[in-house]
Amino acid sequence: MNYWVHDIEYVEILLNSLLEQNWYLDYLSSKETSFKEDQNFILKVFKEVIAPNEKLYEYIEDKRLTWLDDFPIVNTALVKMLSKLSEKNVRSILIPELYKDIEDRDYALLLLQKVILNDDKLLAEIEGKTPNWDKERIAEIDMIILKMGIAEFLYFSSIPVRATINEYLEIAKEYSTPKSSIFINGILDKLVKEFETNNKLNKIGRGLQ
Repeated sequence: MNYWVHDIEYVEILLNSLLEQNWYLDYLSSKETSFKEDQNFILKVFKEVIAPNEKLYEYIEDKRLTWLDDFPIVNTALVKMLSKLSEKNVRSILIPELYKDIEDRDYALLLLQKVILNDDKLLAEIEGKTPNWDKERIAEIDMIILKMGIAEFLYFSSIPVRATINEYLEIAKEYSTPKSSIFINGILDKLVKEFETNNKLNKIGRGLQ
């Protein structure tokens, strides 16, 4: 966001809200603080001042309406990230490398291409597998995770089925709702059995089923 220079009053709104907090004044009065105390302070600022601020919410809504769709996900991701900080991992968590190496980058781009180019086909595989959920009710991040998992089942012959499921369950736990991993595990397990029955899994090598 590069609007702050033009809308500095919103920064002032957040600052004024922070100044009203007794715990902020207590923090300022401390002569020395530990890393953990600093971390807890930042978490408190975000959870109690920034994230719930209605003026900030309205500001984001006015600037770009579609950002509101990601607001809960971003808030959750930020809290999780801040909670994981330690003195040893600050740099790697706050400024992480986008890819581990060139091979990792090439794989990510190929997976993105497979998901985008086969979107209709991947969506069709999900249809009917969620009897208690209309596809419109499935969280967007869960739908993306499902499509990525199915794409790995069908188009990446060297990746074991169990590795795919485990990886996307971890992603769901990290970025989606508390119940998402259970929901996604059920769908992917059901699809694997169906693919095996219909010989649609194209896995090469031992231990890949």
